[in-house]
Amino acid sequence: MSEYLDRYVDEDGNIEKKLTLTSDGFALLTEDIEALVDKYTGIENIGFMECAEIRLDLMDLIHDIANNHKESDND
Repeated sequence: MSEYLDRYVDEDGNIEKKLTLTSDGFALLTEDIEALVDKYTGIENIGFMECAEIRLDLMDLIHDIANNHKESDND
């Protein structure tokens, strides 16, 4: 399992069955996407707070892959 994925635990201690991005993973994904926009536009900080839809799509993709991946696929 990635250091950026874990099972969500709510305030009552209920543990979600599916993996999701941790808060650190969410923050780093956001920074990475914004850095890509800055890199390809050549304008520093132009991606700041402008990438929410892209982030949601990537989160969905990451969650789908993480939750459908079998451990035996690593062998």
